[in-house]
Amino acid sequence: MLLATLTAPLTSLRGVGPAAVRALGRLGVATVGDLLQHFPRDHEDRSRLTPLSAVLPGRPVVVQAVVTAHGWFGPRGRHLRVELGPARSGEPGSAALLCFGRRFLARSLPVGTRITVAAVFERRGAALEASSFEVQRGADPASFGRIIPVYPLAEGVRPLLLRRTMLAACSCLQGLDTPWDAYCVRRGLLPVAAAVRALHFPADAAALRRARSSLAYAELLQLQLALHRRQAPPRAPRRFTGALSDLVVRALPFALTGDQEAARREIAAGLRAPRPGARLLQGEVGCGKTLVALLAATCVIEAQEQVALIVPTELLARQHARTAAGVLAPWGINVALLTGSTSPEATRGGEGRQSLLAALRARRIDLLVGTHALLQGDVAFGRLGLVIVDEQHRFGVAQRRHLLAHNPGADLLLMTATPIPRSLALTVYGDLELSLIRQLPPGRSPVRTHLARGDRLPEVLARVRRELAAGGQAYFVAPRIGESPAAAESGSGVARDNGEAPSEPIPDAVSLHATLSAEVYPEFGVGLIHGAMPEQRKHDTMEAFRNGGLAVLVSTTVVEVGVDVANATGMVVLGAERFGLATLHQLRGRVGRGPRQGYAFFVYSSSLAATGAARLRALKETGDGFEIAERDLTLRGPGELQGLRQAGMPELRVADLGRDLALAQQARRDARSALAAPGTPRAAGAGD
Repeated sequence: MLLATLTAPLTSLRGVGPAAVRALGRLGVATVGDLLQHFPRDHEDRSRLTPLSAVLPGRPVVVQAVVTAHGWFGPRGRHLRVELGPARSGEPGSAALLCFGRRFLARSLPVGTRITVAAVFERRGAALEASSFEVQRGADPASFGRIIPVYPLAEGVRPLLLRRTMLAACSCLQGLDTPWDAYCVRRGLLPVAAAVRALHFPADAAALRRARSSLAYAELLQLQLALHRRQAPPRAPRRFTGALSDLVVRALPFALTGDQEAARREIAAGLRAPRPGARLLQGEVGCGKTLVALLAATCVIEAQEQVALIVPTELLARQHARTAAGVLAPWGINVALLTGSTSPEATRGGEGRQSLLAALRARRIDLLVGTHALLQGDVAFGRLGLVIVDEQHRFGVAQRRHLLAHNPGADLLLMTATPIPRSLALTVYGDLELSLIRQLPPGRSPVRTHLARGDRLPEVLARVRRELAAGGQAYFVAPRIGESPAAAESGSGVARDNGEAPSEPIPDAVSLHATLSAEVYPEFGVGLIHGAMPEQRKHDTMEAFRNGGLAVLVSTTVVEVGVDVANATGMVVLGAERFGLATLHQLRGRVGRGPRQGYAFFVYSSSLAATGAARLRALKETGDGFEIAERDLTLRGPGELQGLRQAGMPELRVADLGRDLALAQQARRDARSALAAPGTPRAAGAGD
């Protein structure tokens, strides 16, 4: 918190008693600092007066008027009607205030009183009337004659109470200095205290914009300083020529893309640095991130160190181990697999856990691929030099750093194909270097995306049938594993391939599999895979699909990442509106990975609202995951930033990651340059 030093209780403010303290407590406000950081959600310009004759219905205005009469309406005349005339005699115009439940205004606003009113008037017949309004008789700097703040409220907290209390709290900012002020001033921005006051009560629109930018920068700078851990101690220079990496590249049946080559060189340079580093490798679905990570591994292995590759699922771990062995084993690199299902003792199918761990400690294993099993206490490397984490967002901060804590000289390489807006990446992963891969391998055609209402599902099924008949394969993804009671009552919800109208809700994976295999595609092999299945069964089903023994695979989002079947050409997602754009983009990336054209069909509810349809249209309009991520951030907001809460980072109250990219970049540069300077401020709540 930028104002964590203002710990005085609310009762220290003039006019704040126990009742106000209880009311403000419902907003999570306990101190003066808390109150000042309860920032407005909007502002209303009350600096201009509108003559009564110029009032337009439906628009907020501030008018000066004279009370000309009182009237009564409603059952037994319970409600007061205050008639208004122009403040200046001879001017035209009239209006009325409908005072529901406010009979006391008859005493405080007697006939002949000059008042100022802020309201939205509506025309009812020939009369202008307002039932929601604020009124004053004398000067009130918290409510009139200026741009006023509009705050989030809670039960029992009136806007006027909050504004007057906030105005009193702003006096506590006088002479207050914060550790961020020098940085703000250096960037031509306001010191924190001045910016806080201007954000609550700005002099004009320009002052409001400057105050918001100042506080956004200060927040982002605080966050960046919190994210940058203490520099790791120097290590002995890691010596490798890159010759092993070059041999692997020359043996590939294809050339690296320009982005892959650039990322490869960036990572290699970081691995030679005199201190351990951390990098986020972010790339489009199917762009070849895994290959780049394996090339990074060869650099560390050439330097006689070991590599750990951690992935979130056993399915993905098996695939990565197979890929790594195919690429690296011909060059004498020993690749091993460790998962939760690895047998303690050796079996016919492979090495046992105990002998594998012994080989790891003896440095006979160069690259260990595995799941969370790699984080268990008995897993010890002989000399670990690099930790690679695939789909890093599925691991907590503590998990990511577990191996590094026991191997302080190791580098960290995080990979993700889940699109992350660059502004979000710079903010949440401010302590990481960033490498991007946007190019897809040559010859890969963009997946053709179709949006279909639920009542068009028969057409989708028919289109998929043509793909299957031509030798292709298809995924069907459902939003849940098992059948809910509501779904059971409504039937499976799948339209047969015979023109029947689909019934909603969307089916679960189990019932969808039963329907597709028995009634829709009985002549094709249809498999089922989901997260609750035993690992061996998942593995066998996936292998059958990979080898062409199954033409259709029904699943949940367990196939979202890493699954690579070149012959798969169709992806059908049922209940598409229930998934995030990033997940849908990932699912779309499962097809079109071979020479054949890929198709994605996102089937959504016929009753989907316009905003939901707009989200899905973004997928149809672009196949660029980075652009989709930015749109999703704009449409949904950042929510709880990935990793922020678990890392103990301060909350962003002003900064907007959808529009503050330039400020985030500047804050990141300033934080890095400040690390070596004496007296660098320590962010409140930041851990190392």
